[in-house]
Amino acid sequence: MSNKNIKVKFTQNNNSDFMKTLKSRLDEYFKSKPNGYLADNRMWFKIAFWMLTWAGTWFLIMFGKLPTYAAVIVAFAHMFTHLFIAFNISHDANHGAVSKHKWVNDLLSISLDLIGVNSYLWRYSHNTAHHSYVNIDGADTSSEGHGILRFTMEDKWKPFFKYQYIYAPFIYCIITLNYVFSKDFWIFSHLKNYQTGMKPTFAEWCKLILTKAFYYSYTLILPTLFLPYSFLQILSVFLIGHAMLGMMLAFTFQTGHLTEGTSFPPKNEDGNVEKNWAIHIVETTGDFARKSKFWCWMLGGINVHVIHHLFPKICHTHYAEVAPIVKQTAEEYGLNYRDIEHFTTAIASHFKLLKQLGEKPIEQAA
Repeated sequence: MSNKNIKVKFTQNNNSDFMKTLKSRLDEYFKSKPNGYLADNRMWFKIAFWMLTWAGTWFLIMFGKLPTYAAVIVAFAHMFTHLFIAFNISHDANHGAVSKHKWVNDLLSISLDLIGVNSYLWRYSHNTAHHSYVNIDGADTSSEGHGILRFTMEDKWKPFFKYQYIYAPFIYCIITLNYVFSKDFWIFSHLKNYQTGMKPTFAEWCKLILTKAFYYSYTLILPTLFLPYSFLQILSVFLIGHAMLGMMLAFTFQTGHLTEGTSFPPKNEDGNVEKNWAIHIVETTGDFARKSKFWCWMLGGINVHVIHHLFPKICHTHYAEVAPIVKQTAEEYGLNYRDIEHFTTAIASHFKLLKQLGEKPIEQAA
């Protein structure tokens, strides 16, 4: 969460011809869908699949009496279910994209708390700060490098940034560990330093503490107490697993915005962006592996990112079908719709951008 508390306005009218045309075409498409833009049977199957896989792998570890090598493999598989629950269930639920009933979305959003991340803070940092101000320095929480990485052109350059494309993966390895052990507690304790309007109630504090305790219990404490392994062995698997999760999380989200050709819109002297919000989204957001059924299924459609940012309340199981409509409409209006064919190509493009941003700015090099 940014310390700068910047609230940016887009000075041009968002009710553009592009958005009018796109919305009209999407409305026509969803007329044929029984549940409209919300969850269909594919989504409910995914919810059941990932929650049962999460629970099933844990019970298999605890009670399956597996040989050590199998226990380690299943443990890593279990940890990856945490990430795929976040991608496939929590992300949609926290956007209200699963059901027309708020209580259903709220209930499913608890899936994020069960895997160690506070859903209350996620809704602010992701839904509000990131979705509203993509790639805008000081406003988009996802583009904060915290003085360690340079993610935007406005970040002050430091000499060691020229190596960031080399050391970034090591930083990414600790992202999920930061979420489950530090970030949520720190922000809850320092909310008075932010102009967010957030006032966590006693119930939210209780939820934070109880769900964190639940997470630490089933990932570390119970395995140590009941499995024939030392705490150090279990902790080692836990840390290695989180390193893999952090890398996967970073690559998935960073490649949606921080690849070559993305835009970093400058703010005017009033601190606002002289652009239409929808145009801004297309210029700062991109798809990758959009035609891959495997990645669309595993990543919860996060790889089909432009439609998600323009219409976050559309359930992700529709993205693959409606993305061509968005792309065609964007191109008709002369917009550059970034669409990278492969996930690996998108990751490589992200590191190329890191290398570019790590180079000393011309004005400082002179």
